[in-house]
Amino acid sequence: MASLNVEDPAPPVHPCKRRLRIYEEWQGNERFFCWGYLVAGPNWKASIGTAMLISAPAGIFLAFVAPYMGLHVHIIILVISCILPVLAVLFLMLTACRDPGIIPRQDPDPEYLNGQKPSGSSDDVVKRTPATCEVYVNNQRVVIRYNDTCHFYQPPRAHHCSVNDNCIERFDHHCPWVGTTIGLRNYRTFLLFVYTSSVLCLYVFGVCYTSLTPFPHAPFPVAAQCIPALVLMGYTFLFFWFVGGLSVFHAYLVATNQTTYENFRYNHDSRPNPYDRGVLLNCAEVWCSPVPPPKVPFRAYVDEFKPPSEF
Repeated sequence: MASLNVEDPAPPVHPCKRRLRIYEEWQGNERFFCWGYLVAGPNWKASIGTAMLISAPAGIFLAFVAPYMGLHVHIIILVISCILPVLAVLFLMLTACRDPGIIPRQDPDPEYLNGQKPSGSSDDVVKRTPATCEVYVNNQRVVIRYNDTCHFYQPPRAHHCSVNDNCIERFDHHCPWVGTTIGLRNYRTFLLFVYTSSVLCLYVFGVCYTSLTPFPHAPFPVAAQCIPALVLMGYTFLFFWFVGGLSVFHAYLVATNQTTYENFRYNHDSRPNPYDRGVLLNCAEVWCSPVPPPKVPFRAYVDEFKPPSEF
């Protein structure tokens, strides 16, 4: 896709009028922090709640169970117990605070203003430009749609997120636990968050279970340690069914080069997946491809902003 051109000379600005940056006049539902460097979803507080669901039990584990195991088994248990929760929260925040792959909106063109492109209303009867058109991906036909909010034909695999109110490259889904949309630019960190959370659940459950077994030359676990261990075992057991299931599901999606949206929408289609290149190349596309730069320079000034004419 074309990148935004921010090198054109800016028009003169009145000396008494403050120049606004793009994030200050953004039309979507995203929320911006740190002067536009961080881009979060409209329900960004959900990511803080999710971080607390990880941090609170991790704190209990580090206070009551991990020190006992580190003392009587091996100090590496205590080290891993500190690293895994930090990684899970780190990947969560990297996912929640990154532009998922927003495609900048276009200004309505003359065809749209003259009623010659679909506007989404029920009285659209005859249109010169259809609401959909066909392109070919790997010699297979793919239907793309005109989006009347962003005013362009969505590229293949892009979709308009109704929550963030923007078109997202390689749209996967809107995650209520992360509080933002998962797309091309934050899918990898989302996977790392899910997989790390699954490993953390298994690790805490296994260590808590082992801590309830007396060790040679070690005192039998007291109630102050047994009760937190039992509570954490129940907590991680329940949560693992959720994050573990997500881990397996997304491992399948990565191996077959599908998104969650594509899997639910096209799962029953008989035609083959046009993006499937084999397991190894599919995995390499997700895990080894560089993260593309954002299409919208949110820190740029509004008078320097020039949306691309095509993608």
